[in-house]
Amino acid sequence: MAVTGIGMVTPLGISTSECWANMVAGKSGIDWIRRFDVDGCLTRIGGQIPDRYFAEEAVVFQGSDLLDRVLPIRLSLYTAQQAMNDSHLEVAGIDREKAGVITGCGGSTFGDEMMLTEPGHQHEHCHEMINELAATVSREYGFRGPAFNVATACASGAFAICGGYDFIRRGGAVCIAIGIDTILLRSTIEGFNSLMALTEENEFPQRASKPFDRKRSGFVLSEGACAVVLEPYSAAKARGARIHALVSGYGCTSEAFNIIAPEPEGKQMARTMELAVSHAGLTPDAIGYISAHGTSTPHNDLAETRAIKLAFGDHARRLAVSSQKSMIGHSIGAAGAIEFGVTALSLYHQLLTPTINYQTPDPDCDLDYVPNEARGVSALRAAITNSFGFGGHNASIVLEAANNLP
Repeated sequence: MAVTGIGMVTPLGISTSECWANMVAGKSGIDWIRRFDVDGCLTRIGGQIPDRYFAEEAVVFQGSDLLDRVLPIRLSLYTAQQAMNDSHLEVAGIDREKAGVITGCGGSTFGDEMMLTEPGHQHEHCHEMINELAATVSREYGFRGPAFNVATACASGAFAICGGYDFIRRGGAVCIAIGIDTILLRSTIEGFNSLMALTEENEFPQRASKPFDRKRSGFVLSEGACAVVLEPYSAAKARGARIHALVSGYGCTSEAFNIIAPEPEGKQMARTMELAVSHAGLTPDAIGYISAHGTSTPHNDLAETRAIKLAFGDHARRLAVSSQKSMIGHSIGAAGAIEFGVTALSLYHQLLTPTINYQTPDPDCDLDYVPNEARGVSALRAAITNSFGFGGHNASIVLEAANNLP
C-alpha cells in the first residue's frame, strides 16, 4: 500500500517540507511556554506549534465557519489539505463510496481550556464531539466510506494508520489517516507533573528532551498533527503518483500491565515489532531503521531498548534507531502519525533524522541512536515506527522503500 501524501504541523514548522528540513538539521522546537500561564508549574517548557500557524489558517479558512471551531478540528483539516495536495489526487476522480477518514486523538484536547491555547481567539464552540475530527474532513471531500476516531493515547495516530491500512486492504480506494493532539495545556502539565512523567529541566528548553541519554529525566509535552494519504499501490503506480513509501504490515498488542508504566522487560513491545515484521512478510534482518517511541523517560527508553534486543537479537546491533521526540517533544495522539510520516520521508530520501541532545551514553541503552546529526544511508529497504501508549496500547508499523516493487 502506498503513502502518496503527507501533511504535517509540529513545533518545527507548519508544512511537511519545513518540519523535515528542520529535523534533518537537528533543530529543537522546544521552548518556554508563553501562550498560557505556567507560573507555579514544575515544568514550564513545551513544544508549541508556531504562532504563525494561526495567521496561516486565518487565510486558508477565510470565510468559513471553521475558525469558530476548536483547534484540533482546524488542524486536522489543515494537515489533511496538505496531504491531499501532496498526493495530487483529483477528488473528482475518486470513488467516494470507497474513501475514508480515520483520525487518532486521545480526546483530552476537547474542553473549555482549549481556548487558552490560541492567542486572542474566542470560540463559540467549546465542547465539540471528538468524532467531528473525522467527520469534518469527510465532509470537506465528500468521502462516504468509514469516518471515525481512534483513542489509544500516545499510539492513537499509529492506530489510525493501521485502520487505514486495513480499510485499503478490504477494497478501499483512498484513506486519509490523521494523528492529532493539542494537549499542551496547564491542566495537562500539572497532571503529568503529579505522575513525575515530565522533565523539570526548564533552564535550557532545547536540551531538555534527550531520549536514551543517561541523564534523561522525563518527556516534554508538545502538540501537532500529521495527515497521510494511503491508497492501493497499483492505483498509485497507474496514475504516476510520487510514492513516499509503502506500508507493508503492522502489529498491535496490549501490555495488560500498568496504566502508565511499560512492562520493564519490553516483552510486549518486542512482540509488537515481531508481529509487524511477520505481517509484512519480512525477516528481522530486512529492517534497517527504527523510528523509536523514544520519549526521554527513564523507564520507557530502557524498556524499548530491551524490546528491540528481544525482537531482533544480534541484528539489533546493526540497526539505526532514532527519536524525533528529541526535537519536537511528545505530542501524544499526534506522535505516531508524525513519526510515521518522518519514517516514510527517511525511506524516500534515504536519510535518517537524529536523536539530538545525546551526550552521556547509558550502559543499559547501548544501541545506535543516530546521535546528534542526520545520517545518509544507502539501500535502506525497510523500517519500523514504534508507538507505545499510556494504558499499554502498542503499535509498530513496517514501511518499505517504494523502489522495492516493480
